[in-house]
Amino acid sequence: MGLVSPPPEAHDDSAWVARCKAGDPDAFEPLVLRHAGRLRRLVWGLLGERREEAEDVVQEIFLKAYLALPRFREDAQFSTWLYRIAVNHCRDVGRRAPPPHVELDEARQESLADERSAEPGEELPPAPGRGEELRRLLGELSERQRRILMMREIEGLSYEEIGGILRIPPGTVRSRLNRARAGLLRAAGRRKEGLS
Repeated sequence: MGLVSPPPEAHDDSAWVARCKAGDPDAFEPLVLRHAGRLRRLVWGLLGERREEAEDVVQEIFLKAYLALPRFREDAQFSTWLYRIAVNHCRDVGRRAPPPHVELDEARQESLADERSAEPGEELPPAPGRGEELRRLLGELSERQRRILMMREIEGLSYEEIGGILRIPPGTVRSRLNRARAGLLRAAGRRKEGLS
């Protein structure tokens, strides 16, 4: 058996939650292993311009979940409950004062990347591609639109799951998702017009 065991299956969440509630200090780690990847992607999409804070925010969310676990009533799936904590926490992070940073225009950033040479054994970062374009487009949307697009299109959650996380009916999820998709298309159109 290896040092790192594979993440537990979804149906195992309730067993790990029960062990945590019973006082097993090691039972939370499998829940973290199981949900960390999806939670990171969600948080990254929700933070918009504050993406550099994503790893810290993910850790804060898991800490909040761990501390709140005794109050988890298990009337929803653990993942739904965890995503609800994540959405609320990211909303709080968005209200914080913006982090200080120096913005470089795109031309200057490209120029710096061209001037930089790779050290032996070091690879230069890949050139911006479709993923970078999607990040820019998502950055033009409201936090509410980014949130719902990330949950549906990136994480593949159902309307019912999203509704449970956001505490809204599935019909409202559908209408908000339609508006978010339309916003993404408008942002893409504006960007295309700006490039031509």
